[in-house]
Amino acid sequence: MPKSTPISTSTYSFVDLRKNGYLYVDKTSYFYQLVQRAKGCYFCARPRRFGKSLAISTFEAIFRGEKDLFKGLSIASTDYAWETHPLIHLDFARMDVETLSGLKESLAKRLFDIAGVYGVTISGSTPTILFADLIEKLCQKESAGVAILIDEYDKPILEHLGTGTEAESFRDFLQGFYQIIKGMDAYEHFVFITGVTKFAKVSIFSKLNNLTDITMDVHFACMFGYTQDELEQNFDGWIDQTLASDSTTNRAEFLAKLKDWYDGFRFVVDAEPVYNPVSIGSFFLSGGVFKNYWFSTGTPSFLVKLAAQNQLTLEDIHGAVMSESALDLFDVTELTEHTAGRDKLFQLLFQTGYLTIDQLLWDTPERVYSLRFPNFEVRYSFAKNLFTAYQPQEQTSYVASIRRAAQSGDTEAMMDWLKEILANIPYHIQLPQEKYYQTMVCVILMMCGVDVRPEEMTNKGRIDAVLTTPQHIYIIEFKLNKSAEQATGQITDKDYIQKYRMTARDHGQTLHLLGINFSYDKDRRNITDWKEILL
Repeated sequence: MPKSTPISTSTYSFVDLRKNGYLYVDKTSYFYQLVQRAKGCYFCARPRRFGKSLAISTFEAIFRGEKDLFKGLSIASTDYAWETHPLIHLDFARMDVETLSGLKESLAKRLFDIAGVYGVTISGSTPTILFADLIEKLCQKESAGVAILIDEYDKPILEHLGTGTEAESFRDFLQGFYQIIKGMDAYEHFVFITGVTKFAKVSIFSKLNNLTDITMDVHFACMFGYTQDELEQNFDGWIDQTLASDSTTNRAEFLAKLKDWYDGFRFVVDAEPVYNPVSIGSFFLSGGVFKNYWFSTGTPSFLVKLAAQNQLTLEDIHGAVMSESALDLFDVTELTEHTAGRDKLFQLLFQTGYLTIDQLLWDTPERVYSLRFPNFEVRYSFAKNLFTAYQPQEQTSYVASIRRAAQSGDTEAMMDWLKEILANIPYHIQLPQEKYYQTMVCVILMMCGVDVRPEEMTNKGRIDAVLTTPQHIYIIEFKLNKSAEQATGQITDKDYIQKYRMTARDHGQTLHLLGINFSYDKDRRNITDWKEILL
């Protein structure tokens, strides 16, 4: 069995990873493409926990000329000259972003600290003036162009989503601060800016017209995250170690499940999908437990609030589209409770990683994409957030009970628990729509940690939901103000079970054809009847 290289999901320093022998997936061919040029000014947006801070740290090591740390990596075999450059590294995640005055103070302190490291004296009444003075002084002192690395550039604004004028104040300040980069171009060698959101070019980067955006550049689509080949090559020992503890699963089945849970992020339509690196690392460190690691990284509360206000459902996600030009006009400061329509919400969900590119719908006169959830982990996270928005109370007892009922095939108990949960959802947020109740049931089931797939496609049509446990497969059809008999009738008439017969037989699973009918009558607003056919 190959030896497993140690993994760290909490170390964002390239130097620490390399010196301490932690696993590092070689992405330096992408870095070489950027740093080999005489000068460069780049921007790239990616969702949280995708290795952006590690990328900034890698650039630091490159511009410090620390060639020894790159031994065995792709860039070490190139003609890169390893010249040193003075560095300005600004990480807005480490600054006070509670207030604009706090941000200005912590930013000024950071600039003075960098000046002190290089032994230069800077002056100015604002962080913007100090920034310009620092760039010029470092270039003159070191006789080399300055490398500017900015991480979490949008953190101050994202922390104030939905606050209207307050978010705009942060944006206006940062717009003036970042425009210094353009004005001091003669003193700069390299600039790399990264964050979660891609702001409109006419907004925060309006004066930075020399900035090259590689966010949706096919040449850099896999610079962040792991491809399938990178996963299997770099985590080979961990894969074997995980499989050794589970004799019931073969390698192909394991990799397929891993892909289903954590792969699927695609930032360019023609590019290979990638895994979230922190989710993969956390999975192996936890002993190979398939669970949600994405949710624990945190979700903007305003994003959840917007989804609830727009009465977003899982079915809406299946029809989500986004034009590439819309991203170029996106300004997150415009998102308020009154102006955030679904189009903007879909854009924000894409930028924060809850949605990813599915396919190109058309490219004339502009490129328009259909969107989807990247994988099961993210779909679960979104569902749990949506459920929390609809029903704030954490129902841990319901979660355990429904999971036990589904795993044991006790459909009656599962229905009783679902009825009780639905009875606690306030009437004013319920909708007289079949898709609303379908969404709520799927959200509840996802929250319980069972494998439920809404809108499963077959050659005969689309199944409302499929719930799978080791011993049972539930094929579920929902109806509103009709009957459970009609629901099960649709399952049998369209032969939805054809897709699952062989799987159930090979794995010894019981097939449940489950029809569920709801009523929106003011005295009910719940499940009125259900029918089950066992095969």
